Amino acid sequence: MKIAICDDERIFTDIFREKLEMTAEKCGIECTVSAFLNGAEMISMLNRFDAVFLDVDMPGLSGEETAEYSIGSEKTLPIIFVTNHDDFVFSSFRYRPFGFLRKRYIDSELEDIIKRLDKYLAEIERCYTFNSHNKLISVRLNDINYIEVYGHETLVHTANAVLTTSKALFTIEKELSEYGFIRTHKSYIVNTRYIFSVERNSIILSNGENLPVSRTKLTDVKQMMIKFTGAN
Repeated sequence: MKIAICDDERIFTDIFREKLEMTAEKCGIECTVSAFLNGAEMISMLNRFDAVFLDVDMPGLSGEETAEYSIGSEKTLPIIFVTNHDDFVFSSFRYRPFGFLRKRYIDSELEDIIKRLDKYLAEIERCYTFNSHNKLISVRLNDINYIEVYGHETLVHTANAVLTTSKALFTIEKELSEYGFIRTHKSYIVNTRYIFSVERNSIILSNGENLPVSRTKLTDVKQMMIKFTGAN
């Protein structure tokens, strides 16, 4: 696992780097950590890393601006915001964070984050396999934005294609629920990682698409987002 830390406080960065390495070793995870004191320095090297720990409050290019750049890069990285602002959790969902680490609770929260990150990185190559027009198709779970029922078909939406299957949405929901997919409406299942925001009657995806959300599903969707990011 290759991790980047970005924080403008050198003393904290040195301590945090040591804690990361020690925690990974304790968990039996091979890990290399690179530290950066500003976002501008780090973004040119994003493709070298598997995950990024970002300080929210940095002068110049802030943690949020750095996260915005990461979302638009070729390689979508898990972003863990390092912050002391508990109220930052919901406002940051538009950056699709993997999780949050509160500075004052690093010793108690870091191990869980590292274990979840290791599990996630192992699973992002996992594929979902289904029949489509008499052909067997495999798509990486991380590439699926959402799935919808349209007429008599089920459509699997990825960033680059829309694939069809006769598989029932109920069956797909049972197969994918443990991987961060949630039923938002009788006709839709959405990959939580691509939810930009939750409105009163709709969900906005990170690509700008607007999908309906049932009133009875609103609470479940918000709770899933919190669970998926590990927010407290």
